[in-house]
Amino acid sequence: MSLPPYTIDTATVLPAVAAIALHVANYNATARLEFNSHAITKVLGRNAVYFYAVYLVASALVRDWFIDRAMAYDAGSLILLPSGLAWLVGNALLVTGFGINLWTLKALGIKNMYNGDSFGHLMDAPVNDGPYQLWNDPQYFGTSLACLGHAVALQSGVGYALAAIMWCVFEVSVRNFEGPHLARIYANRDAVVAAARAAWGESDAKVAKTE
Repeated sequence: MSLPPYTIDTATVLPAVAAIALHVANYNATARLEFNSHAITKVLGRNAVYFYAVYLVASALVRDWFIDRAMAYDAGSLILLPSGLAWLVGNALLVTGFGINLWTLKALGIKNMYNGDSFGHLMDAPVNDGPYQLWNDPQYFGTSLACLGHAVALQSGVGYALAAIMWCVFEVSVRNFEGPHLARIYANRDAVVAAARAAWGESDAKVAKTE
């Protein structure tokens, strides 16, 4: 028994893949731009990070529109569950993914959720509570889980592939771009603090000698 031919609509799939990659490239590039030049703050002022957060959410919504279009076109291409069960399981995963993202937002706050470190809003210590007790990058896990849930609900083979691609892109970003960038930001901060403490210590020593 031969399987029916499976065709992929590249006109919807390729833009979805591009949207996933470009969204990640976008926030990595703009975070570096702000850190190196403060260009966004110079244009938008002291509340720039909040405008930037809205911008990143809009970018994510554009990405999601392309993903949804590709999955909708491909809906029913990979039937793994009865339709009713697929709808329940898929939407449960979708809601769970959104919940994890909201939990992450609560743990980090708006500033640190949306590259606030690059705007100078540095944390005193890494966040280890909330969702960070379970995942290193809960926002990315939640977003990928929501994408997977949508694929399950629509029973879309393309959707499963896009969810996997999304997770892989996030992992590449964290390991090769975001992680090193954050390490650089906090290393610079620690160097400045250490230099200030050393200068303060020298000043105290001079004062002691004069006394």
